[in-house]
Amino acid sequence: LQHRMAWRSQLTKNMAQLTIRCCNTGSTSAGTRAFVLNNFHEFTDLNPSFKFMIREADAIEPSIEVMYHAVEDASMVSGRSQPKHAERSLSGMSEEEVTAALKALVDAGAASPQLESFVPIPIVDALGVTGIDGKEPNVAWLKPK
Repeated sequence: LQHRMAWRSQLTKNMAQLTIRCCNTGSTSAGTRAFVLNNFHEFTDLNPSFKFMIREADAIEPSIEVMYHAVEDASMVSGRSQPKHAERSLSGMSEEEVTAALKALVDAGAASPQLESFVPIPIVDALGVTGIDGKEPNVAWLKPK
């Protein structure tokens, strides 16, 4: 049970947003609907501030889409890359297969973990080693290497 819960609590850390789309009645969405009904509350309890969205519509194929966190990128003005997206079809999958697909996406998100805090490089460069008031700042400046 501990191992099962470990990856489920990593949504907030490894992803910025998750959207599951499925049909209310279609047979290809049966496993996705079962996954949502049996797991949604556990995921939201373990990741209370996470954007976990469920979109239901008639006659659509089930899918899962994630947006990962941006990573540090010194070549960008903001110091961060554009967030990467991934989408997978869940058509005809069982509840267990949907779970495995989500776990793989969560694991892939470990490459772009959420940073605790982030101050864009232009602000860091403008302030130098002192804060606005001329004293040492009371924050940790993150600067790409």
